[in-house]
Amino acid sequence: MENNRIIESIERADYLVSKLLGVKPGEEVLIAIDPQTDMRMANACAAAALRCGAEYSISMMPIRGKDKALTFPKTLELAMEACDVFIGMTAASGAAIYNNRLKELIIEKRLREASVVLRTIDNFTRGGALADYEKVYTDGVKLQSIWRGKKHAHITTPAGTDLHMEMNQMEPIIECGIARNPGDAMAFSDGEVSIGPVIGSTYGKLVIDGPICYYGKPSIPVELRIEEGRIVEVVGGDANICKEIRRQIAEIKDSDNIAEIGPACMFNGDFEEEKKAMGTCHIAMGNGYYYGQPARSSVHIDMVQYDPTIIFDGELIVKDGKVVCLGYK
Repeated sequence: MENNRIIESIERADYLVSKLLGVKPGEEVLIAIDPQTDMRMANACAAAALRCGAEYSISMMPIRGKDKALTFPKTLELAMEACDVFIGMTAASGAAIYNNRLKELIIEKRLREASVVLRTIDNFTRGGALADYEKVYTDGVKLQSIWRGKKHAHITTPAGTDLHMEMNQMEPIIECGIARNPGDAMAFSDGEVSIGPVIGSTYGKLVIDGPICYYGKPSIPVELRIEEGRIVEVVGGDANICKEIRRQIAEIKDSDNIAEIGPACMFNGDFEEEKKAMGTCHIAMGNGYYYGQPARSSVHIDMVQYDPTIIFDGELIVKDGKVVCLGYK
């Protein structure tokens, strides 16, 4: 009976490829996978591309793991140069979407991109995958408009986060399930509006009580001390996660950099669902190139905080996990 999940995959892939990505006859669709990708998802996307009259290629890359999650094989980078639509579907890491060359091609408006990395078939077919993405995107556009031009962010949470940062004066990035034009990017199944802080501007205390990419949900919230945009101390919390973060900072260049802020679907302990839940916030460490920074670490790790209060330039954006600037109470 489990193999019947292919039916759900086909339905969601058709929605993703034909509706959300708007794939057209004659376009080239490149699907990047790794050995852990659920092939029901990848094959369903390939078949959906064919039904749109497009060409497709599926490129399997090695498992990179969290320490080299931004490194593509050269053949895959060359393939990106020729495609119109790029679907990142690596399951072992986010390698398929945080590659620096991919971001350059998006900026140059040479392709559009869908992030389906680190997803299981449940993420692809259930929960957030069943959202009304026209509405999700509409909310994303509203958030982008509210964020645009804001300079200072202050984030607090009941768990103890008290963080300040200056924000890059770039267009806030919408990844809310629709990418129909060259230069667009989206994520499925979820949505976010995000931006990067100015290098060296973030300071304060970050307490992570939600899931951490690759590490899972900490048994005890993890506390980090931030100075001049860098993690300068892993104060305490879940012992295994603290040990791994300390190792990563010691061994991987620029992995201590604060790279991204993204206040966004289900609260189920799953990282890719929860980091995009409405009213949560995620802060990333590592590579910030996607978010207007020069830092080019080989890692990008998102960390979720629950029930945040977020203020931009004195304007209340989120209050105790409710996106009040959009009228949610």
